[in-house]
Amino acid sequence: MDNLLQRVKEIDIRQVARDLGFEIVQSRRMNCPFHLEDSPSLVLYPTPQNEFHCFGCGKHGDVVNFYADACKIDFKTALEELASLYIPDYAGIKHNAVRKFNSKSVYTNKLIPENQFEFKPIYSNIYECFQQFCVNQPTNEIALKAVEYLRGRGIDDWTIRYFKLFVIKNYVATSDFLKSTFRIEDLKTCGIINDKGNLVFFVHPIIIPYYKDGRIVYLQGRTIENPPDGASKYHFLSGIPRSIFNLDSIKKLKPNSEVYLTEGAFDCMTLVKNGMMAVSLGSAKIFKKEWMKYFKKYKILISFDNDTAGINGANALIEDFLMAGILAEKRDWNKGYKDINEYFSTQK
Repeated sequence: MDNLLQRVKEIDIRQVARDLGFEIVQSRRMNCPFHLEDSPSLVLYPTPQNEFHCFGCGKHGDVVNFYADACKIDFKTALEELASLYIPDYAGIKHNAVRKFNSKSVYTNKLIPENQFEFKPIYSNIYECFQQFCVNQPTNEIALKAVEYLRGRGIDDWTIRYFKLFVIKNYVATSDFLKSTFRIEDLKTCGIINDKGNLVFFVHPIIIPYYKDGRIVYLQGRTIENPPDGASKYHFLSGIPRSIFNLDSIKKLKPNSEVYLTEGAFDCMTLVKNGMMAVSLGSAKIFKKEWMKYFKKYKILISFDNDTAGINGANALIEDFLMAGILAEKRDWNKGYKDINEYFSTQK
């Protein structure tokens, strides 16, 4: 099964998209079949990664995910169909007919209304009370370890204060405070409490607040050191639209000012500490079309991580900026290093 999955993942995603009936422009762009749009925002990344990412809705995955979601079938069925259609010696269930769709959208010609998320002021109140409660808790071993870790990453005390980072020092007390202060429905809707009634930052005690117009509108958690098995380094709120980190800092810049665009928030903090203007997307694969308005009068310097996702994400995003009439280029002076944070950590 593992060998079959690997072979299927190597099937050219562009060929699969064409066979499904989708029109590919500029060799790797197409209208996204997963949300309504009138211009191509889904980018296909051929070998070696063979993946897709939509810069409109944020959906991404490999060729199996693409086929399964476009055809609205389960992963196993998608795997079997792709294998029978594109692997000559496949001995499993045979599927001879390739599915076909309208090249513009799998939603057919009937518009499907999209549920619009409404960010309510109570959510900022929750985030800010959460922050204040954590700040007021007495310093303990968890807080000391967090600060030691941050300093090791080049995030000094000035940076911690400037970006208002904070630490969950007592998970149980913090969770109890939130549930005794706010309605459980609001806590769940704003993403800070999960469906089981638990605070979502269980193994991510370092909290990075995202501000917009002076209010916290998003939270990101980080583990201390490497995460435990089964967990990721970062935890982003689910169900809440992702925001841009450090967005408020660029709103009053002069036209044609240079603004660095980074993947991680720590990279952004490092650039700001070193005298540059920067914001962070949190990921090389997520950029929403509505964010373009924040960058129209600036020159954008993209400095993503030096891995496959970062390189491909930067190249695709530059194309999007240029198509929107925004000056943008890669600034990869950190070559030879994993990311900006690592680069500056090695400098005297």
